[in-house]
Amino acid sequence: MKKIIIVGAGEVGNFLANKLSSEQHDVTVIESDSLKVDELNSSLDALVINGNGGSPSSLMQAGAETADLIIAVTDDENVNMLSCYLAKNMGTKKSFARVQDSSLKSELDDLNIDQIIDPSESACDEIEKLLSRAGIYDIHEFSGGKILSVGGVLTKDSPLISKKLADIHEFGGRENWLVTAYVREGISYIANGETVLDTDDHVKIIVKSGDIQTATALIGIDFNYQIKKVIIIGASRSSEILAERLYKDYEVVVIDDNKKDCNRIAENNSHVIVVNNDPRDPKNLIDLGIGSDTAIVALSKNDSKNIVCSLVGNALGVPEIITRVNKIDYLELLKETSIQATISTRITAANSILQYVRSDQVKSALTFEDTEVEALEILLSENCHVLDKSLTELELPQNCLIAGVIRREKTYIPSGNWKFGNKDRLIVFTLPESIDEIENVFC
Repeated sequence: MKKIIIVGAGEVGNFLANKLSSEQHDVTVIESDSLKVDELNSSLDALVINGNGGSPSSLMQAGAETADLIIAVTDDENVNMLSCYLAKNMGTKKSFARVQDSSLKSELDDLNIDQIIDPSESACDEIEKLLSRAGIYDIHEFSGGKILSVGGVLTKDSPLISKKLADIHEFGGRENWLVTAYVREGISYIANGETVLDTDDHVKIIVKSGDIQTATALIGIDFNYQIKKVIIIGASRSSEILAERLYKDYEVVVIDDNKKDCNRIAENNSHVIVVNNDPRDPKNLIDLGIGSDTAIVALSKNDSKNIVCSLVGNALGVPEIITRVNKIDYLELLKETSIQATISTRITAANSILQYVRSDQVKSALTFEDTEVEALEILLSENCHVLDKSLTELELPQNCLIAGVIRREKTYIPSGNWKFGNKDRLIVFTLPESIDEIENVFC
């Protein structure tokens, strides 16, 4: 258990507070909005302080002298940096600050901030991966990309449907892929040999680097198109970052009804087409030249605008749609549509932090938008008591799965007779209630 201070109870702070407190960490939230404080006090199992995160008295009340970690994620970047600076000087061991202004990032060393959180940059990283592999709604890398977790919704063409996973041996060699988890009717499950999947199940599949086509074929995705044009909805900071990254490989168009924001992007990015118009109007999207090679990426600062534009694009037959949504209620609504690829600053921020909340041997930790399942990358030390034991000899929680192993730069999908060795990197998929037990076994 770690003692954690969270400054700011917006979408990111609220999500982290709920997640970390549910894992029995000692969480204290500092929030300046008294209405949010009242809401949190009625719903959160944590101490909530009505105060300013940049105030020494608020930090002292939160216990900064003995805290393991401070996470400052307010909308005011100066408050975030000051909170971390003061807390570290008081005795807090590690500090994370949400900072997006590039001019401020150069000052982090002077302020003794251990790591910045920039959800916009992280979201753009994920969007780039999704655009390069159309049809997939999430993709994550482990150990520098040696093993990939691919997420998708099973189509009627998937060879996984209506068979026990243990009986599917003929597709691409079972040593090269593994179904790790699935979501059905909103409930998350860890997969096993007895699992029988069905159309519209949300699945996570582990494959080795360079074997992405195996995952897409298992999901039932037919790659019959390549994205050439990207229409970005909204003239937000994230939109500008993404446009700057994409223009060399795609035709990029930014459309928004905010003239000031459009002018800003147009002035800073002469190689990008910027249109000042309402993207919610189908005619305006049609006028941009939608075709079978077009993707829509909805990145405005307004969740409802993103959703409406995505639904309009879907109705117009756009083959690839990626939507930024932060409010949980809106995400639930999208699950009832055919729009599956969603980006959330809550999730990207959480994935920047979770590794540091886990044991020292956990080298990366991932949480996903569509499932409660988490994935841990664990480095086995020479003192780990599982060394030289086989997988079948271990008493592991029922709701966890050893999905992959990296050993001396080689990757493996382990079978029951796999024996663990020093410096093996394990990829473990699990439900949250088993994380402590898994860390006790391997860390």
